[in-house]
Amino acid sequence: MLLLFLFAMFLPAEAESALQLFSGNQCLGNVNSLQQGAFSLVSATDMASLLELPAVAKDDTLVVTAGRNKIQLVSGASAAWLDVELVPLAASCVQRNGQWFLESGSALKLFHSLLSRSGKNVSLRWGTEVSDGAPAPLVTPPEPTKTPSSPVRDASAVSAPSSARPLLKGVRWGIDDDKIRVVLDLEGTGEPEVQRGAGSMKVFFSSGPWPVPGIPSPYREVNAGAMNFGDRLMIDFGSSLVVQEILSLEAPKRLVIDFRRSAASGAPVVPPVVVHAPRPTPLPTLSPLPPSTVETPRSPSRTGKRIVVVDAGHGGKDPGAVANKIREKDLNLSVSRMIVARLKEFGIDARLTRDSDIYLTLRRRTEIANTMNADLFISIHGNALPPGKSATGMEIYLMALPTDKDAMELARFENRELAEDNGDSTKAADKRTQTLLAILGNMQQNAKISESTGFAEYLFNGGKAGGLKMRRVAQAPFYVLRGAAMPAVLVELGFLTDRQEAKLLA
Repeated sequence: MLLLFLFAMFLPAEAESALQLFSGNQCLGNVNSLQQGAFSLVSATDMASLLELPAVAKDDTLVVTAGRNKIQLVSGASAAWLDVELVPLAASCVQRNGQWFLESGSALKLFHSLLSRSGKNVSLRWGTEVSDGAPAPLVTPPEPTKTPSSPVRDASAVSAPSSARPLLKGVRWGIDDDKIRVVLDLEGTGEPEVQRGAGSMKVFFSSGPWPVPGIPSPYREVNAGAMNFGDRLMIDFGSSLVVQEILSLEAPKRLVIDFRRSAASGAPVVPPVVVHAPRPTPLPTLSPLPPSTVETPRSPSRTGKRIVVVDAGHGGKDPGAVANKIREKDLNLSVSRMIVARLKEFGIDARLTRDSDIYLTLRRRTEIANTMNADLFISIHGNALPPGKSATGMEIYLMALPTDKDAMELARFENRELAEDNGDSTKAADKRTQTLLAILGNMQQNAKISESTGFAEYLFNGGKAGGLKMRRVAQAPFYVLRGAAMPAVLVELGFLTDRQEAKLLA
């Protein structure tokens, strides 16, 4: 017991305090908060109480209602339900001592949207932090000072309206011996908002195409991800490299960020400089993505035919599941070829991502579909279960928050191919799967989820009408579906681990 006590004494404690919640200029009261890592979390339970909204908790779920509208929070989830839409959260929801905690900015946005939908016109904001239960006067932080030489704002919080920011058209990458250059092509007036932290930089825009062209990063030294919040678009850079320079350039309008590669080798660190250059400067030659083991299919000319890309999962060094003398990679290719041949009989321009036993990375598969300007993307797989478990039937998955624990585990298994692609551990691949959960709730992604759902249900009903044993349509964060710019589904043909079903599939 003494050892446990001593160990507990050295555990880092989470800082607990409270924040004042304001509606306009009226202070509604204090909301419990806690600091968890880099995030400030606030009690959604307290917010609901102060806003006089009914809140019902059951197991790991909290439902807050306003008229006919509702928020649904699930402990550990990185997205929340707002009616039938998924809304991304900056940090996962935390359940503690009968309360549900959300990242403070996400909480404001979520409750503001809920109240707006119910017809209440409110303006929610946080006041100052309260310690030891003592109220503190409201302090309005000064606006950041702008200078003509530094139009790119570096703010601790993103507060500018989205209309003041430009539109992001796409991201380009370049590399040489001493730096990695990122070029963000812009359109419109205003400047992007930059939020910086240790080893990270977030850049906010009014909107842009989704998925963002040029994301993710082709270089391991600089990670880049995108999130679409509906009213704004964010590019999140993470790197151990020093940001050497940020350039805001015109004609054409763009933002250039240089990450200095020599910083890690002991060279003196130069403070980042933000420069506004009136004239465009020459850029280094942009390097293409790393070469693939398969020839890039040329983008077909649009002849009026629908283009469907069929992806035979696994291949080459990756056999997939192996059971009852069947290798999944062989089954996937055989069935994919049959699907393509059948679709062509109906006048559809059907194409394969691979037509031989070669290995393709998960990202490469959807790159091929995007290059072909495909209308639909189907990834073909075979299912498997561990010893002691049994199931049969075909499953159709779309990329969204997982339907259940089994769907999540299947996604983890399929995504672990990422570990080999990047030389990482299985744990790192699982972390990437969790990262996918954090990007599924944006509005434009929801539109693709809706289209993919309709596609999946069409396939399911067609299979059922044709006498196939259709098990279910489900959701899971499959990485192979992430980069597809078109409706995309993953089909699990059946369970190789079931002896009878394996005979049917062979």
